[in-house]
Amino acid sequence: MKATLILRGLVAGAVVFGAVASVQPAAVSADTGTLLRLPADGAAVGVGTLELVDHDRDDPWTPGRARSIPVTVTYPAGFAAGGTRSLPVVLFSPGFYVPRTLYTLAAEDLAGRGYVVIGMDHTGEALATVFPDGRVVPSQITDPYSADTQKKALDTRVADASFVVDIVESLSRGDDPDGIGPLLPDGIPEAVDPDRIGMLGHSIGGATTTQVLLDDPRVDAGVNLDGALLYANTASPIVSEDPGTPLLSVLNSRHAESPEGRDRFWGQYFATPRSWSKVYALRDTGHFSFTDAEHYVPQAIPDPPGMDVPAGFSLGTAPRQEVVDTTNDLVAGMFDRFLKGAPAPELDDAASRYPLVFEVR
Repeated sequence: MKATLILRGLVAGAVVFGAVASVQPAAVSADTGTLLRLPADGAAVGVGTLELVDHDRDDPWTPGRARSIPVTVTYPAGFAAGGTRSLPVVLFSPGFYVPRTLYTLAAEDLAGRGYVVIGMDHTGEALATVFPDGRVVPSQITDPYSADTQKKALDTRVADASFVVDIVESLSRGDDPDGIGPLLPDGIPEAVDPDRIGMLGHSIGGATTTQVLLDDPRVDAGVNLDGALLYANTASPIVSEDPGTPLLSVLNSRHAESPEGRDRFWGQYFATPRSWSKVYALRDTGHFSFTDAEHYVPQAIPDPPGMDVPAGFSLGTAPRQEVVDTTNDLVAGMFDRFLKGAPAPELDDAASRYPLVFEVR
């Protein structure tokens, strides 16, 4: 319980940070400012926020309303407006209770490397969801760790992700009934490539990514950042099924070394033949090492009391910036290889290239 309260406090801080960052006019220009630091060796990125409404789906957390989610679109500011289908797309799904804004650094880094990143908030599940017009929707969850809630959250997230893919496809073919296109910088709808889509997620967002790979063949590659392969309280279907889609998992060291995790799902995952899969871990890291906290919490500040729990709600002791840089390189390498066709040799022998990395088998 103490760890949960601390987690909520950290998330609440992220929500405030996200509100400051996200409340802006809906019609955005190619703003080249960044929130944390210039990504990818100083590449400039643009950021815009949108509200996407799925008129064909009832909101599972607020029945009687159409499902609506806010997204942050982060893109390379220097993209060529006339470059038809030049930009691959990466969807992002955050951790449970956590807003998308706590992963700004990862989104900006990928955008600086030539991707359009669409970060989703899953309305009603996050501790608080901030929309572009400034309104805030609080969490609608009363029993967060029950099996029913966890399954409902994952099912909703998978549907949200497929809906965003629908929007990408619609915009790319000029079908825009809700008038989203004019709210994006000129040329973005024409520049995105609906045939090159990846997905990235942290924690339950990582589990969501694995399920999307199984359910939606339009997604071409996935990265699971420290997500347990669970579907509610049972093992995820991906444990015993190969989606035929490349999947990279990057774990914190405690998660990777957990006998319970191997018994419940990783053992079967490794025993199942895979088309392409790698599982790496970073030494001396924690569950929050894959959030922006790894960047803005100074190395000298120890993990908060009560956070050193089996689930790993900590940052660990590994050098903060090295964790950020290593994670960003592995994520980018995955999408460079499978969305851009680049060699990305770091994917094959990451343990010899990055001091923090070891392979989990």
